[in-house]
Amino acid sequence: MNRAENSDSIPIDLILEILSRLPSKSVGRFHCVSKLWRSMLSCPYFKELYLTRSSARPRLLFVVHSVGEEEEEELHFYSSSQPSIPYDKSSLVVAADYHTTFTSELCNYASGLICFRGKGCSEEEAMPMICNPMTGQYAELPKVIMYIPSKAVLGFDPIDKQFKILVEHFPYSSATNRHIILTLGVPKLGWRSDICCPKYYGYLSEGICISGVVYYLHCARYSKGVYEIVCFDVRYEEFKVIEAQCFNHETPTLINYKGKLGGITGNLNDSGAIELRMWVLHDVEKQEWSEYVYTLPENDDIKLHDFTVAGMTTRGEFVLSMIDTFKPFYVFYFNPEKNALRSVEIQGFRENVSSVKVLVDHVEDFNFFFKRESS
Repeated sequence: MNRAENSDSIPIDLILEILSRLPSKSVGRFHCVSKLWRSMLSCPYFKELYLTRSSARPRLLFVVHSVGEEEEEELHFYSSSQPSIPYDKSSLVVAADYHTTFTSELCNYASGLICFRGKGCSEEEAMPMICNPMTGQYAELPKVIMYIPSKAVLGFDPIDKQFKILVEHFPYSSATNRHIILTLGVPKLGWRSDICCPKYYGYLSEGICISGVVYYLHCARYSKGVYEIVCFDVRYEEFKVIEAQCFNHETPTLINYKGKLGGITGNLNDSGAIELRMWVLHDVEKQEWSEYVYTLPENDDIKLHDFTVAGMTTRGEFVLSMIDTFKPFYVFYFNPEKNALRSVEIQGFRENVSSVKVLVDHVEDFNFFFKRESS
């Protein structure tokens, strides 16, 4: 496919430009066309081009939990566009695209990939897996013992472009034995226990990775409800624990607020309106927090305790999703600058859904391409 040899052929750079605008599942299939196409689509130029295009069209990723025929927990992955809703409209209907299904009940997300617990030989032994939820491709990781309280967090280092999985291995052990870690993309995969962290009392929230740092919330002293944030630097594998007394007995949802850690809660104010109260960590070293309060406009589709905050888009809109999975299922976009609340009905989910987790600003990335595929 050399233009010098055939003047009628399509230039390779034009082919790559066209393919960079397609869904990742379609591009994945083109890897099988020929060795030349696989080489083209695996080159660094195309991977970065595709990432640039995907970053300009982020999506909502839906992790839909249900119970299968054999009473096993299943994760079904769907996605939809993040529509820019005209402000003269109050609602919109969007169809979700189905991608793949895995048998599991736990998952963790970072930078386009999902880590979840696969089956082991016993209830304690787990075979962690990492997958691309859009293509269904996955890789099995070395087995590890994970007791019932154990939790895993997926983190991404944007400088070295490495994923790491951190497991709180023995929740109540000494700091020297508390965690194990696995680095993806190295010649020999293996769990390490050569990291040390301060003593704390277990997770209270799912981990969130922002700019190479994983954050999760825990309770410093249960009797007094004092919260702290555990920070794990993915690149240097270092821990820091900072105070978060601003949450004041309310367990917040951790979100990415314009590249900073945000903790947000929802309540009714004195007027009976829904109020979002958010604290943003502006300086980790100085442990400086700022508070923001937003009152949502009235909307018949949303009520207190019917929703959870999924995150914030790069456009600066808060995304809220329904807790109740009965149809119809809505996500809500709240623009704090315009004080506008818009609802989007999501259609296309399978029946018998037990819960739906919504992930904001999902970007497809071919820098991490797995050979194996789910059935």
